[in-house]
Amino acid sequence: MRILRQTARLLFLTVFLAVQFAHAQTNYYFPKATKFDPTVPTPEKFLGYAIGSHYTRHDQIVGYFRELAKVSNRVHVQSLGKTYEEREQIVVTFTAPENYSRLEEIRKEHITTVDPSKPVLSSKAPVIVMLGYSVHGNEGSCSEVSLLMGYYLAAAQYGETTQWLKEAVIFIDPSLNPDGRDRAANWFNSYKSFPPVADPLDKEHMEVWPNGRTNHYFADLNRDWLNLVHVESRNRVEFFHQWYPNVQIDFHEMGANATYYFEPTPKRHESPIIPQFIYDENAIFAKYHAKALDEIGSLYFTKENFDNLSPIYGSTYPKFYGTIAATFEQAGSGGMMKETANGLLTFPFTIRNHLATSFSSLKAAIAEKTNLFKIQKDFFNYGLEQARANTAKAYVFGDSRDESLTQKFLGLLLQHRIQVYDLATNTTVEGKSFEKGKAYLVPAEQPNFLVIHSLFEEISLKDSLFYDNTGWSVIHAYGLQYAKLKTKEIAKGAPVTATIQAKGAVEGGKSSYAYLLNYTEYNAAKALYQLLGKNILVKTAFKPFTAAINNGKKSFGYGTLVIPVAGQPLPADSLYAHLQLIAADCNVRFTGISTGFSAGGIDLGSNNIKTVRKPEVALAFGQGVTAGEAGQVWFLLSQQLGMPVVKLDLQYFRQATLKKYTTIVLPGGNYSAWDKAVIDKLKAWVADGGTLITFQTATAWAVQNELVKEKLADSDEKAPAPKGTNATERLDFVSKQDVEGSKRINGAIFLADIDISHPIGFGLSDRRLFINKNGPTLLQKSTDKYATVAQYAEKPFINGYASKQNIGKVSNSAAIILSTTGNGRIVLFADDPTYRSYWLGTTRLFFNSIFFANLVEGGGMFGAEAEK
Repeated sequence: MRILRQTARLLFLTVFLAVQFAHAQTNYYFPKATKFDPTVPTPEKFLGYAIGSHYTRHDQIVGYFRELAKVSNRVHVQSLGKTYEEREQIVVTFTAPENYSRLEEIRKEHITTVDPSKPVLSSKAPVIVMLGYSVHGNEGSCSEVSLLMGYYLAAAQYGETTQWLKEAVIFIDPSLNPDGRDRAANWFNSYKSFPPVADPLDKEHMEVWPNGRTNHYFADLNRDWLNLVHVESRNRVEFFHQWYPNVQIDFHEMGANATYYFEPTPKRHESPIIPQFIYDENAIFAKYHAKALDEIGSLYFTKENFDNLSPIYGSTYPKFYGTIAATFEQAGSGGMMKETANGLLTFPFTIRNHLATSFSSLKAAIAEKTNLFKIQKDFFNYGLEQARANTAKAYVFGDSRDESLTQKFLGLLLQHRIQVYDLATNTTVEGKSFEKGKAYLVPAEQPNFLVIHSLFEEISLKDSLFYDNTGWSVIHAYGLQYAKLKTKEIAKGAPVTATIQAKGAVEGGKSSYAYLLNYTEYNAAKALYQLLGKNILVKTAFKPFTAAINNGKKSFGYGTLVIPVAGQPLPADSLYAHLQLIAADCNVRFTGISTGFSAGGIDLGSNNIKTVRKPEVALAFGQGVTAGEAGQVWFLLSQQLGMPVVKLDLQYFRQATLKKYTTIVLPGGNYSAWDKAVIDKLKAWVADGGTLITFQTATAWAVQNELVKEKLADSDEKAPAPKGTNATERLDFVSKQDVEGSKRINGAIFLADIDISHPIGFGLSDRRLFINKNGPTLLQKSTDKYATVAQYAEKPFINGYASKQNIGKVSNSAAIILSTTGNGRIVLFADDPTYRSYWLGTTRLFFNSIFFANLVEGGGMFGAEAEK
């Protein structure tokens, strides 16, 4: 009987949906609307199917908005750029024609809100609203809503709609993640059934690895607003800074068994540096959303979940510029229809809920317009007040030994519209030297201080119940030299408006003996791979030396690249020409020398200068591997080094000829699918001279399966339980989330000591290494006293949240170990060194593992001593 009832219900629902789809726009999505401009095509007419019956591809979305722009003077399409897969990013403007005719004037007037010296905008000025859909590509209802919103704003003939268009400039970003959107749309469309299948285990509802949530490189674009690693984020943030919207809504989906969520979030999830009046206004907006959902009988919740803390998110980054921004989350059907704890959830229903809150957001923005103008003005005044009260009055950053990384960080600041100045003179702060022209000054006292704080300062949180990273300070992530100034003792020079890339060159001209490249430059690894790609013989120095150059001297540190002229497979003239091209492309400077007799330290013929082999890298890919980590490796090797990494699915390791590869990278994940035969094959490949690099849980797997003789730390013995707790303690059920949540290490920043003389540490000038720890893997120090490359400090915690118990567990544990196995090497990272592709301070150590790990001799002996 149960099966018969379910079948009858599904058949009824199928018929019901067919009727609803036939009149979707008017009878279901717009129940109160009857007057539409007949010259404006409905989405159904343009696409050939009703919204909610099929997942719309990104090119169709773009095509529909361009059609609206052709037939309506309310609609205008702007291209922001293209994704990695060549899909166009667009923003669509909706406003009254009289507003659009003076849009640039409106924009210039509106952005005076960021200047505390300018008056608050007049109530006659249009309010600026941004509605962003589907930053997670498989949260499919969101982009479908954008089509309905577009149609309504273009075609509805009501006094209310006319008022909205006169009083607002409305921007719609219909598909924030085009590549992920199409990956998901193709999946759902490929596996949908006729009639729909609601069983959650049906293939339609079970996306396979890596699914459509992320972009081409499997990056979560909703975590990239501060770091701006990916092209989609950079394009989007550039548009944001042209306007500074008053309201910005980020539309999402969540688990199917939920209902609907809108802000406010719990107070414990609010940022400690955002002014309370920003969050208070979200609570005012919530009344409009509640009314809209009440009218259609949809369940919802507020004040329980979701972070509202960090500027990494699309719903939080705008708050750091005085925008009333919010996350909306709809339970996702993940296909046409799904059985849930709340009954059958249909795709059209999910679309209708987001459509209702899209409308309520517009209504709230226009009704609260005057207050929104004041809030944004008050926000930037608040920023100045906080800057004046801040201990640090300015920040100086930059390193003449690493101009490429300095310029990369400078570029990030400028993208966030931070005021940056040249140094007026060379200066030394806290024993760190900052050189004019190669270091920069950031005054704290400026309207965008809260973003400056997020980039440079540490925040200690009292709570661990955030679902994502709690430590995001980018200066720590880059590992770039900087200092905080407690007074304004350093004179600032001219304002900086653009990055100035160091001009690559071969200093000293053509050499008949050798060329040198200091490895302290972040781009040196890129140059190294290009050299090896040209089959140029390259060596690296295991000890520092001072070279004699043109009656002078120049110091070269650990890892310096040495390119001898003799022994090359190409003539001296060709070598010089290649070096010039590589220098220009990588913005590095080679130095030509005429003698191998050093003025100090080792000579260039020393056994402590070792030949680097060209790496051939395979990256573990596919089901079981943590997609984000695999994507980060893929992105960094492709985009930073220009290295064609082989993405090798786990199921193909059994049949693959591993000897083709010098290096295999295992990102975090679950490798339990590999049986003993595959593990033995991997062990044999390492023993035969391969380099295996493991991250996080892959490191734990490697230890547990005895690929190395290292040991995991016994976390239960490293730190006692907090006072007042024991294994048999009885606690109230309501406290479970807090108690268990505090056991996680959820993306906090920890300090480690790095051996800068070790090949894995080549290029670093400071033994202080900042690591983002967001996993449970803990390593014991190696019994080989030379093998622990990096060790967490006794007091390691720097930024974010970590319980005292977890800090105790991390204390003095190993962060990076290089273990020798037969003729091969295994580099164990307790954490993810490529974290979100912006943790560059540890990313360079990952690059070093690829290039140099095989050069480390067993037992810690280097050079001639090892060859005896």
